[in-house]
Amino acid sequence: MTSVLSRRLPLSGNNGPLALLLLALLSSSSCELFRPVDSTRPSTTDRASRDKEDLDPVQSRRVFDPESGEYVNVNAPTVPMDTVVWTDVVTEAGPITADTSYAYVAPIPSAPGLPPVRQTGTGREGSRLLTGYGVDFVLPFLTDRNGGESEQIDPNSLWALHFYSGAEMAMDELDTDGTSFDVRVQDSRASEAKLESVIASEEFQRSQLIIGPYLKQQVSQVAEAVRGLEKVLISPYSAATGVSESNTNYIQVNPTLETHLRALLGHAFRTQGADRIVLVAPAGERDRLAYFQDEYRLLSGDDRVEPLEELIISGEIPDLTQYLSGRRTVFMVPVYEDEAFVSNFLRQAYQNTLSEGGDNVAIYGLPQWMSFERLNGDFIQGTNVHISSSVFIDPLDPEIREFRRKFYDRFATLPRDEAYIGYDVARYFMHMAARYGTRFQFELERNPEDLLHTSFRFAPVMVLPATATSLEEAVIDRFENKFVNILRYRDYAYQRVN
Repeated sequence: MTSVLSRRLPLSGNNGPLALLLLALLSSSSCELFRPVDSTRPSTTDRASRDKEDLDPVQSRRVFDPESGEYVNVNAPTVPMDTVVWTDVVTEAGPITADTSYAYVAPIPSAPGLPPVRQTGTGREGSRLLTGYGVDFVLPFLTDRNGGESEQIDPNSLWALHFYSGAEMAMDELDTDGTSFDVRVQDSRASEAKLESVIASEEFQRSQLIIGPYLKQQVSQVAEAVRGLEKVLISPYSAATGVSESNTNYIQVNPTLETHLRALLGHAFRTQGADRIVLVAPAGERDRLAYFQDEYRLLSGDDRVEPLEELIISGEIPDLTQYLSGRRTVFMVPVYEDEAFVSNFLRQAYQNTLSEGGDNVAIYGLPQWMSFERLNGDFIQGTNVHISSSVFIDPLDPEIREFRRKFYDRFATLPRDEAYIGYDVARYFMHMAARYGTRFQFELERNPEDLLHTSFRFAPVMVLPATATSLEEAVIDRFENKFVNILRYRDYAYQRVN
């Protein structure tokens, strides 16, 4: 049985149905979050007074911003899946059995109309298997900005609407062998004060799974609220480090910048057969190359290995022939902001390898390159450009095409990337809770899954406390998805190669 805030999200080409949805959310009495905005709050037309609470403009393609540690959106088309089939991974751990020594006592009575929650067994790390779980989606629907008679939807609201639409599709298809989910939707409104009221609400207190929110500071706010409790925060978007230290109840779906850089070098090291790997950076940005040097030592297995070459460029891009003649060279170019630098570097590399058809070069870059408008397609393809990405929607995948069709049939609009992410996150983590209980995060590493927008390969991130005297004292900082899509530009489109 699933108790859901049962609201279809008819995301039509015009904004009329979306406006009706948000008006319904505003007037709904079933969730405290969706009551009308306080009269003391600024008018929705007073944009300047809300700058600190605004989300970034929401578009359809998300890329990583290393300075903020978050993903930002750029305007790009989305593409489309069928039903994910769950594959149970057999592990060496023994079966989860009932243990009456862990009698479950709900901190707050079950929601009205739902059967009482009972404990049926125990698992690793004291995880308790229950007959039902509370799930809170804490997302910035921004209902306070979409009241009145207007049919226009605040563009930032589309982020949450598409995410929850995909999650709703997943919940309709989820088979959990009789486990019930009491699912509630809470509007964070991108406001610290509003989020505090969400955390204090009875709905939040009843939940074991929290999905969201969006902004880094709000993720930290909720992560601290679940610390030490029988709750798990699943952050679908923030890729920042330092969100919440030594918090085993925090799960990060998006890989961090360090994970991206190490994935890029690892792929080049294993697949390119290069005679030479050269790290490239503009003058003044050399520090970011340290991630590559650290990872190279790990890949080589030799702490004393000669460091990778570094090419620090000040001014014009130099002739690269000396790096390419008679050998195959990989250039690692971790530049995410300077489009002119990237464009000029690709042009120079293309010209220096044209006679060999690009067979002697490969260039590795960052997700932002996908949104750069001045990069020449011939240069990108001719120099074998590879980039990393946390999201890849393959338009030729039959499952993607089927999801796209189902989403359009249901909501009368094409799904954005957030819809695929919402589908994957809800389906995977609700299944994990149903199978492994309240502390399912300790089973994530044993349950890899290939999903629509990426693959999940979770692992605990270990850190050494400042007072530690040996590696054995390392503690879990968080759980992070370590899979990064590596995309290669060929046939004038990015395609996944890992």
